[in-house]
Amino acid sequence: MSTALTDHIFAALAEFSSASRLYAFKIGDGEEGGLLVEAFLADDALQALGIRDVIALSTDANLELDRLLGQPAVLEASLADGTRARFGGEISEAAMLGSDGGLARYRIRMSSWLWRLGQVRNCRVWQDKRVVDIVDAVFDAYLPLARWRWSDETGSFMADVPPRSYCCQYRESDLDFVRRLLAEEGLCWRVEQTDAGPGLVLFADSSQDCAVPEDASSAALGGIRFHGARSVEESDSIQALTAQRRLHASMTTLLSDDYKARQVVAASSPSHYTHSKLPALEDYDVPGQYAFSDRQQAQHYADLQMEGQEARGQLWHGRSTVRTLRAGTCMHVLGAPLQQLAESASFTVLRVVSIGVNNMPPAAQHALAELFGPIPELLEDVVRSDMPDELALAIGQARSTGYANCFSAVATGIVWRPQLEGGGSRPKPVAFGAHSAIVVGADGNDQPSGADELYCDRLGRVRIRFHWQESGNATCWVRVAQRSAGGGMGQQFLPRIGQEVLVQFLENDIDRPVVVGAFYNGQGEGGVVATPGGRRDSDADLSCFEAAHDHSASGQGNLSGGNSPVWHGASADSAGHRNPTVQWGIRSKEFGGYGYSQLVFDDTDGQGRVQLRSTHAGSELNFGHLVHSSDNYRGSFRGLGAEVRTDASGVLRAAAGLLVSSSKVDHSALKRDPLGESRLAIELLTKLNALGDAFSSAAKTHETVVLAAHVGAAKPDESKLDSTAAPLKAMLTGMSGQGNSHDFQRALAEAAAKSTKADDKGIPYLTDPIIELAGQVVFGLIAAQSVQLSSGEVVILTSGQDTQVATAKQIRVQSKQALGVLGGAKKPPAAEMGLQLIASKDGVDIQSQGDDLKANARDELVIVSVVSYVDFAASKKISLTTAGGANVTIDGGNISLSCPRKLIIQAGKKSFTQPEKLSYPLPVLPSNVCVECLMKARNAGSPFVVRFT
Repeated sequence: MSTALTDHIFAALAEFSSASRLYAFKIGDGEEGGLLVEAFLADDALQALGIRDVIALSTDANLELDRLLGQPAVLEASLADGTRARFGGEISEAAMLGSDGGLARYRIRMSSWLWRLGQVRNCRVWQDKRVVDIVDAVFDAYLPLARWRWSDETGSFMADVPPRSYCCQYRESDLDFVRRLLAEEGLCWRVEQTDAGPGLVLFADSSQDCAVPEDASSAALGGIRFHGARSVEESDSIQALTAQRRLHASMTTLLSDDYKARQVVAASSPSHYTHSKLPALEDYDVPGQYAFSDRQQAQHYADLQMEGQEARGQLWHGRSTVRTLRAGTCMHVLGAPLQQLAESASFTVLRVVSIGVNNMPPAAQHALAELFGPIPELLEDVVRSDMPDELALAIGQARSTGYANCFSAVATGIVWRPQLEGGGSRPKPVAFGAHSAIVVGADGNDQPSGADELYCDRLGRVRIRFHWQESGNATCWVRVAQRSAGGGMGQQFLPRIGQEVLVQFLENDIDRPVVVGAFYNGQGEGGVVATPGGRRDSDADLSCFEAAHDHSASGQGNLSGGNSPVWHGASADSAGHRNPTVQWGIRSKEFGGYGYSQLVFDDTDGQGRVQLRSTHAGSELNFGHLVHSSDNYRGSFRGLGAEVRTDASGVLRAAAGLLVSSSKVDHSALKRDPLGESRLAIELLTKLNALGDAFSSAAKTHETVVLAAHVGAAKPDESKLDSTAAPLKAMLTGMSGQGNSHDFQRALAEAAAKSTKADDKGIPYLTDPIIELAGQVVFGLIAAQSVQLSSGEVVILTSGQDTQVATAKQIRVQSKQALGVLGGAKKPPAAEMGLQLIASKDGVDIQSQGDDLKANARDELVIVSVVSYVDFAASKKISLTTAGGANVTIDGGNISLSCPRKLIIQAGKKSFTQPEKLSYPLPVLPSNVCVECLMKARNAGSPFVVRFT
């Protein structure tokens, strides 16, 4: 039976030549390839690939389908005027639908070169590029097959659109990426047929002739008739035309936040088509942060979205036999039945679904239907789900006349704007979760150059390169999220070149990355040399694997594998780093060097430690259980407590006072003494005040210099610390302050009033800026060279028992005014000695350079020379007088003796020699005042006057 049918088909088609066919199909260089078109179905639309499925017969049932793929092909259709229209493309799909004997039916799909873009998926970034340049860059990869051009009006339309600072294609096909970009900018494409093959025309305004040309049939005939379709008609016509109106939003509003300008950028676009009986509908969209640079740009995109909605609310659908009709062309309809269209109506064709059935002999058609199945069913099998409702009518029309189509259109005056799936124009690939990236420098390199380890802008943004990017040349400034940020507050972390960072995306928008953290991408080491396969490289530098000790780190050289953590648990054993992940903290690093600053916490059981350290000048602050540490190595024990050290200078300032004490206070969970607790110092100062009172009274009794610290230095009962109290009393008051612990403002008032009243609600504090150094047992002040005590008012040195001053060379005690030395003021002196002044070598020189020198004694005044003699010398006279009136005077070369009663001179021998004058060397004392020296001392505030010679 099948053999008979096959023979019958061959016989029926024997006289069926190319000249009598409606359609011809050619592959490659124009050869028919033994394929006879039975029928075809084409779907051509704006912003779409466009396909043509050709059902063809061949007398070769063994065609190699693989060899057909990618081959150029042309479908030719005969027109009413005898010419032929060409529809070119390349074969993207081929299938055998059935075969019998030497006859086979095939389905071959033709597509434009654009279908290749749908087969390629990419991840890449463009920076500071215009959309036109980005699209051109994508198409360049498909040369020489790719053919495209930009319509003339596109240049002016895109002139005010700024370049995209950052545009990312992520896991998108090139086709989807280009479609998305064009839809965002309101641009469309159409496919045009050229001698070289199908080409792409990208345009912005569908109402312009340069963007959408007139259909060939409409241009040749001055329009297309609205007329019935019959085989005897001389021209193609439109058989059906229906209007479709759809309700849409009456206003489109876009809003975005600009973090740099600190303002909201918004714009609204009202619709030109209103419905007075319906409530206002607003399409409100927030496309993400800093989507628009200004309100003008926001208005531009709001208008584009509204134009897209308006066009879809004013659609027309029709059915025709116009074989030249293609999407992206316009046509004039003559004699339209609708009154509002008048005599002539112009439409822009958006989509055309075409069906063609070749004019084969009826006998062959019936035989093929019986052998392989009817053509209508085959055509319905290849159609998509979104085909027009009148497709079945079009197929029936094509079977009778050879061709029919269903089309969608919009009035020419309405601008068509593309919209993607879901009705929006700005959908993007979402990036759920987070990505990692590498921070790069200005040249896109991930290796720092010298000290240039940080590359950021004034907003603290850095540049990154994702791992899936081809290079680091296309990167943008990416914000860095901080744990805390605010006006004049917060913290800042800026990743450096070469660091791996964690990136998330605002609202999952791939074009809005933000850095939220950083990674260690290396492995911590414990100083063990790698031996791959049991081998060791004898030429390798093994210095980084030397054993760690208190002053040298090891195993921290893992740089080729990434950035390894400073503190890790890779060497917890006692022979290694002895750090079972108990150390952790924060470390910075100087640019271009190895210096750093760090804050380290040591959580070892019972050995907690905190270290704040900077390698500059070896400056450190250590608390707790102190140990040596070198990076990850936890070394030997150093001590307990607190340590502040530096190799440079140190300064400690406290404007309201400073307390340094070795006395212990309660600081437990049950009781904690106040911050300013200083009972020890107050007790010692109280005793000092009592001691000062006793000795000042004794000095007054014995007519020597009283203690200025007790009575007042400049004025009685006055000091620089307190205008109503002498220095000792003022200091005791300043250290005995009490303030309310429940009311801060009251405590400040009590501090200003120098309140010392103690109660249950009071806490101790210093009422004046006093530096208090108090030792529980011993206080040592030691210097290898000199210790200097200087005060603008008084210096007080007291002790409860003995005060000793010893020096290896000289002691100098100088006073601008009086110098008082009092001994034996409280008890009878030991060995009957109240004040002892001894020179073990050389002499004792006592001078009064400005007044008299007096030596007074209550009892006897004894002057004795043990081994030599006693000399009395004066420049004028020497006079010795007793309280009873006796006197001896040496004056002017005479010796005068006088007494109120009898004068008795007793001696073992009396010798009176001749007169003789003996000279005695007297000391040279200052005879005038150095005014210049006094002025310099006063200006310098020095109590000592140095005479300049």
